[in-house]
Order: sequence, then structure tokens, then C-alpha cells
Amino acid sequence: MESEVSQNRQAQATFRDLVIFEERLRGNMTRLLKRKKKYQVLLVGLFLCLGYFFYAVFIDPSKVFMVHLMNTLALLSVAGGLVFFYKSGMYSEKIVYAQKFVPHCNQALRAFQLEFNHYKSGKLSFLNKIPKQFQEGFESYRKQYHLRKKARLNKAKTK
Repeated sequence: MESEVSQNRQAQATFRDLVIFEERLRGNMTRLLKRKKKYQVLLVGLFLCLGYFFYAVFIDPSKVFMVHLMNTLALLSVAGGLVFFYKSGMYSEKIVYAQKFVPHCNQALRAFQLEFNHYKSGKLSFLNKIPKQFQEGFESYRKQYHLRKKARLNKAKTK
């Protein structure tokens, strides 16, 4: 009897740790995707500026010397910014890393017979070798955990 209670407590602690781990993975994924979007917008903006200033300098140069000079300086600045963006590793760090986050997670989690499924709202799922009883227990705990969390948030909002 005591061993069953002890095993149940251990299982509950394991489920809680897995749910917390799942939330951290989901949070990291969300944060990385937001950062990726922000830097993609920056990159598109730099390319649009590059295109505009290329047009302003080489295709339809201004007759006013100072305007042409400013367009040329702006073109050089934008081109330098793009070179810096790629050469500094910012592109691979901010954009490519976000794309590789889930595959890297799954590669590491496979050793534990887990998989992070980002298509279904970022949930951990078990591979075939984990007993169904454990999987069902975790699913039940996950639902209870989220219901308790939602109740806590609603209670905090009403205060």
C-alpha cells in the first residue's frame, strides 16, 4: 500500500516536471519565433532600402549634387548594414536558429522517448516505447494542471 502511494507521488512529481518542461519549451519556441519575425522585418526593410537607393543612385540619379551624394551615402550605409547583418552571424543566430529549435529539441528528446510537437500547440508527446498507462496519466495530469492554472489566473484577475 505504501509503495503504491510512493509510486503515485513519484509519478505526480514526474508529470509536474514534464508539464513545466513543456511550458518552458513552448515559451522558448514562442520567444524565438517572435524574435525571428522581428529580424525578418528588419532584413526586408534593409533590402527595400537597398533597392530604393540603388534605383536613386544608378537608374534615376538626381540632378542636384547634394541629393545624389546623400543617396549614395545611404546606399553605402544600407549595403554595409546588410553585410554586417550576415557577416556578424546575426542572420544565423536570430533567424536560422529559430527554424532549427524544434528539430534540435526533438533530436535531444528522442533519447528520452519524447517529442516536442510544435504543430499541435507545442505539446510533448511520447514515442512508442513509453507505456500507455504512463501516457494517459500524464495527459490527465496535464489537463488538471492547466485547469488549476486557469482557475488561478481567473482568481487573480477578479482581485
